[in-house]
Amino acid sequence: MSFLTPLYLLAGLAVLAPILAHLIRSRPRDVIDFSSVLFLDPSAPRLTNSSRIEQWMLLLLRSLILLALAFAFARPYLKTFVQQTAAAEPGKVRLLLIDASASMKRPGVWEEAIEKAKDYLSKSAPADSLAVYLLTDRLEPVVSLDQARQGPAQSQALALQGLDGLSPTWFASDIGKGLVQALELLSEEPHENDQGQGQGQSVRSAQIALASDFQQGSSLETLGSIQWPSDIPLIPLVCRPNLASNASVTLLSNIDPKEQESSDGSVRVAVRNSIHASTERFRLHWLDPTGRPLEPNATEVYVPAGQQQIVSMACPEQVDPRAPRILELQGDEQAFDNRQYYYRGRKVSAKAICIDSRQRDPKESLWYFALRVPVSQPGLVVQWEHKDPSDSLESDSQAPPRWVVASSDLSPTCAQRLKPWIEQGLHVLWVLDRPWQAEDARATDLNDANAVSVLKNWFDEDSIGISEADSSRYHLLQDIDMTHPVFSAFADPKYNNFSKVRFWHHRRMEGIDSESWRVLAKFDDGQAAMLQRPLGKGMVTVLTSGWQPIESQLALSSKFVPILTSLFELGNPPPDQADYRCGDAVPASLIEQGWRSNVRRFDTPGIFTLNAPSGESVAIESLSVESRPTDKPLDVASDRASLASQGESIAVNLPRSECITDPIDLEEFSRFGVPIDSRNITQVDRERTFRANQLAEQLEANQRGWWWLLLFVLLFAGLESVVTALRSRGRAMLTPSP
Repeated sequence: MSFLTPLYLLAGLAVLAPILAHLIRSRPRDVIDFSSVLFLDPSAPRLTNSSRIEQWMLLLLRSLILLALAFAFARPYLKTFVQQTAAAEPGKVRLLLIDASASMKRPGVWEEAIEKAKDYLSKSAPADSLAVYLLTDRLEPVVSLDQARQGPAQSQALALQGLDGLSPTWFASDIGKGLVQALELLSEEPHENDQGQGQGQSVRSAQIALASDFQQGSSLETLGSIQWPSDIPLIPLVCRPNLASNASVTLLSNIDPKEQESSDGSVRVAVRNSIHASTERFRLHWLDPTGRPLEPNATEVYVPAGQQQIVSMACPEQVDPRAPRILELQGDEQAFDNRQYYYRGRKVSAKAICIDSRQRDPKESLWYFALRVPVSQPGLVVQWEHKDPSDSLESDSQAPPRWVVASSDLSPTCAQRLKPWIEQGLHVLWVLDRPWQAEDARATDLNDANAVSVLKNWFDEDSIGISEADSSRYHLLQDIDMTHPVFSAFADPKYNNFSKVRFWHHRRMEGIDSESWRVLAKFDDGQAAMLQRPLGKGMVTVLTSGWQPIESQLALSSKFVPILTSLFELGNPPPDQADYRCGDAVPASLIEQGWRSNVRRFDTPGIFTLNAPSGESVAIESLSVESRPTDKPLDVASDRASLASQGESIAVNLPRSECITDPIDLEEFSRFGVPIDSRNITQVDRERTFRANQLAEQLEANQRGWWWLLLFVLLFAGLESVVTALRSRGRAMLTPSP
């Protein structure tokens, strides 16, 4: 049983009044003094049984009247009805997302997020299923939704326990992507009908709460890819830092090829100041990987609130421009984004060889156009070398060439020398650019014999024949494999028009095994124009026409450089980006070199040194002051020596989006159709109490318990009057008349 106005129960204490009235015996009003007792000394009255209750029936009736009145005004009702009604409504599925990105490291933000998260969880109903996820660029479960479904009664305790020990990461946050993933998790929530309930039962309602600083750097664009359900609100738990101002420094680029070639080591950086900034003057200076200043004087920077300034920072004197270093911003009170770790990487010199006859007219040869194609990459400087088929391919360098382009003049001897290099990973482009003249049978036999010998040396086949195709009209390319890396750059319909690239002559290759050779493009007469075949770890690409003007218009077209660059990159993939960001996957190149850490994503900013002694796997150590502890203690002297001699380094920085910390307008969610429930926990709790009180009033009005209690009051009052009257009449009959 419950009471609608339980304070009225205090009126039941009035039952003490009749009890005290029955215990107190009044003294007689008329006192007659006798002369015989005038000379006696007064004495205190003795306690006797005269103070005991004699009118039990009257006391009981009067007490019941008062108690019934108190109960009636308290308006009682049976609570079991409320419990049955509440049990018919399923509990909510509450999904709590906690932003764990780098911007949450600002003082006061994370503490407020955990406090609001605990408050939100503690105010949930016992029947609610509570799940907690950390939000960065993906969702990481703390208490998964499956765990919450298995035990809703224990989910609150699990969720509150899971909050202990959490901390923000260095990753970026993508609120839009995280909300979409949360919605996908809720879409797997079973309906009541799935649990054996009857038709017409309502499904379990759900809501998503997000504890975040809602900074502008977090993207919401993923929300535009879905239609958000109107019955799932988003509850924003906004967390604010102790100080609203923040300034950040960001490297604009350190992988630009032009910057790679610069000798002064200057770097362009962007200094950004927040809208609510209280400071507008800052200082920039360089540090070595151990955190020591590299120059005595810092560069002064003035950045007004809400603006950004571009600054060119020169390399300090007597410092190798390619040595790793740290750029630090001073004057800002929010330190989490005040450092940028810089390393350009070492240049590697390599060569590409073009095997072509020197006796040709330059403008009618392959090498004249090939040597003008820039195939160098950031950190890789490629020098072209022109070799005559009679020259030796050996050079002072022990390393094989990175790429070989050979004309029809390729001799079987050169082909035999290239074969072990191809098997080790070399890619060769063999261009059949010399026509087989039908009227010169001797030349035809000689060229055909050389081609067959080359193919036999490489693939141990002699079934392929080469002959001149019909050249009475020009030919165009067709059936181009746009999925292949060579032509993938032209996959867009705006760029895949090859109708202006005309071929005057081309060769016909017969007896090709379709299972061994992959045809990348054909001529409009059905003959293969470009085809490939692997050989060991390397690849042989055959182009059946030349690119010089006497053969085609390929060298004069805009397609020429991208095609040759793509062919070079097949055997020499571009190096991984030099400015890694926290959250980026560890590239395959580092894993192949022996990355021994179980971490597959960069999880902290800093400068890392890769040491690769002969015969040992690559070890990685962080020279960052802020990096996490490693299994091996940091030895600065040995690390710097290794860095200067044989070690390679990588720089890992904070994601750029985390430096934009100005708060986002919550109305942006409405633009994507996401309903916002901005009520705080106290308001929600008040509304829940108000709804419960309304239900209680309805039940109390239906049950009318107070009506029955008032009926009992009247009944007891009537009985009390009857008993009092009977006792008064009996006492009057026993009293003698004077």
